[in-house]
Amino acid sequence: MSFLNDDAPPIYCRVRAEYLYDLQSHHGEYEDVVVFGVSSIHGRAIGFHVITQQGAQLARVPISALVHKEHDPHLPLHYLELWDCFSYQVAVHQFNYLNLMRCKAILRDKQIIEGSYLYTIDWYGNHDAENPGDGGFKNAHVIALDCGCYCALPNNRIIWHLPGFLSNPVRPELGERPEYLTNSQIFKCEIDEKWTVEDSYKMFYEDKSLEPGEKLSPEKRAELAKLRVLKDTNWLTPDKEK
Repeated sequence: MSFLNDDAPPIYCRVRAEYLYDLQSHHGEYEDVVVFGVSSIHGRAIGFHVITQQGAQLARVPISALVHKEHDPHLPLHYLELWDCFSYQVAVHQFNYLNLMRCKAILRDKQIIEGSYLYTIDWYGNHDAENPGDGGFKNAHVIALDCGCYCALPNNRIIWHLPGFLSNPVRPELGERPEYLTNSQIFKCEIDEKWTVEDSYKMFYEDKSLEPGEKLSPEKRAELAKLRVLKDTNWLTPDKEK
């Protein structure tokens, strides 16, 4: 887990040269680069760290600047990346199962372009990054699109191609979509007041079910702790406990 910057699997590709000249010149030209990391500033587009063949290192290059083959027209940034960064705290991970898996990416303008998975960017550390619901967390899968561009899209904009598993694949080019709902739940397992644990030092302790309405008061807990000490010091035998 990283703050502001994180390493990423290297990508050997090209950068649109105008991004090296503050978008003022060299339009239509390209330079070879290696992309080796990402930068996350809350509320801004994902930035990528690159090194050019001249040995210059550039930071916070947007994904719209990167191509793996020359591509026109130049797709705008908001077509290729739907959401700004959710936090300064960022994590990059390449899922082995998805590595180079083929997929169909649904861009902002509803273009559907096939591509291959590279890695996933995700965020943590605040409500925007971690809460469920429409305004909550979204990760960004970085995809090398067949058109030559890259995109960084969330789960609901990608349909994966897995012929050995899919028995009912949807066809987004025909307007088909899964009818799933956005999760709005927070799942916790430590919420049932009915259950507690036995008051002992045992490694394999027993779970205890409290009667309806029963609560362990501070006095009751102190009493149980005192009994535990007496047992541990052999001052309280089973007969005396009765």
